[in-house]
Amino acid sequence: MATPHGKLVQINDRNMHIRQMGLGEKTIVLLPGWGVPLPTVEFAPLMRELSKKYTVCTIEFFGYGYSDGTDTPRTNENYVEEIREALTLAGLKPPYVLMPYSCSGIYSEYYTAKYPEEIEGLILLDCTPTTQNYAQVLDIAKNDLDEMESLSKSPELSEAEYEEAIEADIAEYTEHGYTIEEIREIVETIGTLYHMDTQIAQFAALPKNILEVMTMQIPKEIPILVLLYDLRVQLDDDELDEHEKYLKGHMDRLGEHAKCIIIRGSTHADIYYHRNYRKIISKEIDEFLGAVYVQ
Repeated sequence: MATPHGKLVQINDRNMHIRQMGLGEKTIVLLPGWGVPLPTVEFAPLMRELSKKYTVCTIEFFGYGYSDGTDTPRTNENYVEEIREALTLAGLKPPYVLMPYSCSGIYSEYYTAKYPEEIEGLILLDCTPTTQNYAQVLDIAKNDLDEMESLSKSPELSEAEYEEAIEADIAEYTEHGYTIEEIREIVETIGTLYHMDTQIAQFAALPKNILEVMTMQIPKEIPILVLLYDLRVQLDDDELDEHEKYLKGHMDRLGEHAKCIIIRGSTHADIYYHRNYRKIISKEIDEFLGAVYVQ
């Protein structure tokens, strides 16, 4: 089994893994989306890009990567307190720039609304819309949790098949900023680090967590940057109309001070895996943070 790249901190008698790069004045906290196997490695190309100017860290929630699983309820409050304690134990002090991907946006909005004095800015990487209609979509999706569990099981591959998968990923991902060692680690640890019970509990709680966040308001003085994938690349016309409704509702909820940028030509997965977009994402962050804080 591979060795964790960062620190293991003890929270509620469980190990949580947090990886840090850079020594910049501002601290950017990357948070993974649902089902991401190895966040501290899969975020590595973006972390390296951002670490040129910032202190940047990735937290692996319980149930992900090198962190333990947990039976603690997957509520907004528990996620936020775990994030806060992990950062403190890692020696990182607020204020933070939270940078969640996908469903981590729910917990980040909660964190920002509850502890605004600890948050310097919020950068949403194609995050889950915190709207009632999207909560209903996820509530319906809970019916597929059994299927999700079966799909999560690692296929039985021979050594030759593993090597073939690794070589294919090396051919695709080295140009996107991953090292060969990182690619091998991602492939070789698939299925070995999962705590699927924790992840399923997380998914089941998402609708309730969205509705709770909707009762909270992010202060207008906290700047928000929303980075979205290009819906027209991935969705047909019917899906496009629905998602545009979700996103409009989300932007309306965040308020007029939230800035939205579409990463043209990208998909939802591209925003996470960064592909050729990590430099674009980093440039937008530089402009956002500079525009907000140098005034």
